[in-house]
Amino acid sequence: MILSQSNTLTEDIAAARVAGFTSDFMYRDGRLLCRTNNRWYQIEDLTLIEYCRHEGMNDPGDSSILFLIETNDSIKGCLTSAYGKDADTDLIDFVMSLEKKEK
Repeated sequence: MILSQSNTLTEDIAAARVAGFTSDFMYRDGRLLCRTNNRWYQIEDLTLIEYCRHEGMNDPGDSSILFLIETNDSIKGCLTSAYGKDADTDLIDFVMSLEKKEK
């Protein structure tokens, strides 16, 4: 495992970068945009490798979730979202429906 709930979001992003998850993804209209290659990916093009939730140190409402995703053309990257009451439920539902990497 790359991610740890004992780390901050920033520490987990840094660990993901070291592990090769160097691209950033953005969710829009039921698909992901890779900001590295400007390519859009559909749900069938993606695999969820790992994810971890983080609580804000000073504000329990300041929660986030970090997803590590790999594309069918071997792009590895990160996607973050708010978690809890401020969550983008469409984004979270989309990512959680991705094929999961077998452990």
